[in-house]
Amino acid sequence: MKNRFRKVLSVILMAMMLISCSEDYLIRDNPTATTDDKWWKLESDLRSYLELIYNNSISPGALITGVTFQANCRMQMSGVTDESVFRANFGSWHDFPLGSATTSNAYLADLYSQNYRDIRNTSRILENYTRVYIEDAAVKERYAAEARALRAYAHLKLFQFFGPVPIITRSISVEEARNTPRNTEEEVVRFISSQLDSAAAVLPASYPTSDAYRISKGACYAMQVQLYLTVKNYIKTIEYARKLIDLNTYDLHYATSATVNSYEQLFSYNALENKERILFRRTGNSGAFFRFGPKSLAGQATNSPTAVMVNSYETRQGKTLQELGNDSLQIYWKNPLYKNNRDPRLSVSVLFPGQTFVNRLLDPFSGTADPIGAAQSTQTGFWIRKYVDAADVSRANSGTLNFMVIRYAEVLLSYVEALVESGQWQHADVKLYLNKIRNRAKMPDYDETVYNNQEKLRELYRRERKVELAFEGQRLFDIRRWRIGEQVLNGPAQGAINPVTNQPVVVETRVFDPRRDYLWPIPLVEMNGNSAMKQNPGW
Repeated sequence: MKNRFRKVLSVILMAMMLISCSEDYLIRDNPTATTDDKWWKLESDLRSYLELIYNNSISPGALITGVTFQANCRMQMSGVTDESVFRANFGSWHDFPLGSATTSNAYLADLYSQNYRDIRNTSRILENYTRVYIEDAAVKERYAAEARALRAYAHLKLFQFFGPVPIITRSISVEEARNTPRNTEEEVVRFISSQLDSAAAVLPASYPTSDAYRISKGACYAMQVQLYLTVKNYIKTIEYARKLIDLNTYDLHYATSATVNSYEQLFSYNALENKERILFRRTGNSGAFFRFGPKSLAGQATNSPTAVMVNSYETRQGKTLQELGNDSLQIYWKNPLYKNNRDPRLSVSVLFPGQTFVNRLLDPFSGTADPIGAAQSTQTGFWIRKYVDAADVSRANSGTLNFMVIRYAEVLLSYVEALVESGQWQHADVKLYLNKIRNRAKMPDYDETVYNNQEKLRELYRRERKVELAFEGQRLFDIRRWRIGEQVLNGPAQGAINPVTNQPVVVETRVFDPRRDYLWPIPLVEMNGNSAMKQNPGW
């Protein structure tokens, strides 16, 4: 325990140094530790500094070697939602659904400091980029626009996790950092939006393949959609979603062969380049197989899907299990792929007992290779399959799968939500895009005789969002926005039906306090180091 405390303390102290640096650091924090007058000279210098942010590097100079699975992929965070249960020999996401998280949680400090580190690095770029010689002035301004958008995105992520935070637009001294109050929600939203508008006016709609990961005009619009949906400003959400759609740059991914499952291919090496990705992290899922794969294949099974997630998928006829009745629910719970009659997205996203995967029979209840409840094995009897590509079976942490941070389907679902919630539930685009997403997955059009009013369409788009974006890191924000934490994050977290007892596995009992848990706390280190900072309610 003492060693863990020391490790956490050292991480926090490093984060404090990076966020509120000494005067000497202010003039030396560039990738080679040289002084600013010697560093900001060439286009390569500017690009190198931008790579710090694109790669989520640990510190100036780390560059690509600083990339971590945790920083680049939000999939493990599904364990704080009703999608999955998190268990690993690292991390502490499981503290949140159990109600035992504290302000000294190490991952909170990491998340907070990483985003403020990005804010600091982007501010440094904007303070110094004019010194760099680039023959084409438009290219120089494009780099500045990327930095501006990345800084806005870091503020957006902080806002989504912690609520209104201090807006930082320049390198600040130790003293300033110790006395920086939170801005209001209105100020944070206005700042992020204005920065993204400014960047979008300069940035291109697309890049060559080699630069496709860079912030584009469409990425700025997609961030605006996330921002305004977060605060339920549906008119603005619709405005920016339409701007993105009207670029005609993006589309859902479709396989070239009718025999290939387009949705499955989207998360594999066969779709590394696709029109659906709006913002992605290069090799962001490098450790997906190792982190999520079965124990029998040297995986760690860090996240085990829950029964409530599995039971959210419709049948191929477009019926929910709840509509079919309790008897049918029990049949499909016991055998989720019964008669191969489920939404095809289910078998793309989840692995089940009795399936064979990469020549391994998955048998958590009677086998010894993947025993349920064991360390680094499934806790629920289910495994995450999405992004777990068989090509990575022997690559451990060295796969090269990209992680799509924002994809087109998410924006379309956000657009539909804004239309429904703004009272425009009869708008033609609601039907158009819900069915477009369903049809891509080989699901039928939704039944308009059932989903024929605002309340029923709300039920439909929420379920569609849950299954389409399963395990991709969006569910936490959906739960918060819809204020359903009391419903979905209280009580037992269940898994597969145990064939011996004929009862569902119960992994843990979850606790959600609505007075506290709709925001995460400001990390203790920030509270101790900033006298002007106010903590979130209940923490």
